[in-house]
Amino acid sequence: MLLGHVAVSGGRMASSLFALQQGAGEPAVGVIVGLYSVLPVLFGLHFGRWCDLYGSRRVARGGLLLILLGILLPAAWPALTAIYLGALSAGAGMTLLAVSIQNAAGAIPLPAGHARVGVFGWLTLGHSASSVLGPMIAGVMVDGIGFRAAFGMLSAATLAALVISRRVPRVPQAPSALAAPRAHLGWRGLLAEPGLRRIYWVTTANAIAWDAFSFLGPVLGHRAQMSATGIGTMIASFAVGTFAIRLLVSSLGHRFTEWRMLGMALALVSAVWLAFPFAPAGPALFVLPFLLGCGVGCGQPNVLSLLHRYAPPGRSGEAIGLRSFFGNASGLAVPLVFGATTLVAGVWPICWLIAAGAGSAAAIARGMDSNAPAKTGRERRGGG
Repeated sequence: MLLGHVAVSGGRMASSLFALQQGAGEPAVGVIVGLYSVLPVLFGLHFGRWCDLYGSRRVARGGLLLILLGILLPAAWPALTAIYLGALSAGAGMTLLAVSIQNAAGAIPLPAGHARVGVFGWLTLGHSASSVLGPMIAGVMVDGIGFRAAFGMLSAATLAALVISRRVPRVPQAPSALAAPRAHLGWRGLLAEPGLRRIYWVTTANAIAWDAFSFLGPVLGHRAQMSATGIGTMIASFAVGTFAIRLLVSSLGHRFTEWRMLGMALALVSAVWLAFPFAPAGPALFVLPFLLGCGVGCGQPNVLSLLHRYAPPGRSGEAIGLRSFFGNASGLAVPLVFGATTLVAGVWPICWLIAAGAGSAAAIARGMDSNAPAKTGRERRGGG
């Protein structure tokens, strides 16, 4: 997963810079970033079902092949059309890869006393590390050699991941529940669970806060006349924050519930977005992204742990796929809507809107943590 996301995160930044260099403007950057989420929005729930039906290992390799195609296209054909097509392919591939690995991680047997959130904390460390490496590699390659060389280097990372995936053992998974009556399947069945509804609301607010920075980061750096390496470093500081908090998630999982950690993290996210409009240029463009990374980085491992606990038996892949749908819907809508909004209202109203959404999600998480323990969907059905 680390190598696959190195290619995608680096490719996303290189594609955005290519569009800006070609004079396409900020709306084109929003289109590029949004295209990474188009196919995952349309097929995210199906991606999860494929994991339940065919196994995570096979789905993961298919995802890597799509990433490779998406990165090779602009390397062979450096044009905006290839950038757009490559974003579609790489975005779908990354979602397939992520959903399959997250589903497999949830099926790993754990010794007594071990919190599953720790497993996802370590898993998402790879995502954070690649979010640092990808933009930095792409930025250095673009400044030193050019865009085609940057995409070529990122393609090599994906090829390495494909070779390594052949040696990954299969993880036993629970029998699929997709042969159950159709009335109980699909997104409506999952959203019928009150706990799952709250999880999806919280993860969507977290995703919006993350995706907004993915769009605004290159834009702010470009407006500040930073080099590609400087913009890559600024984005990397955000990723360093996600990496730092995920180093601590495993130990924090023994002291706090998932809901408690989500409440604290989203409160921090809200505070950072409130502070962005008042931050001076310079070091603030590195400090605030780091703090934002700490906040949003805490979200994914806790949400994945809650999903495996609340999901009906045999439908964990489908539940993760629905989370992927909401996350990628954010990834599609945020760059397009916010990109258009910046032309009319500027950046700062967007910051305050994101802060309000994160604050409301923090309140929901605190409420879930303070409530008396409730039976999850799996427990009501007699599962573990």
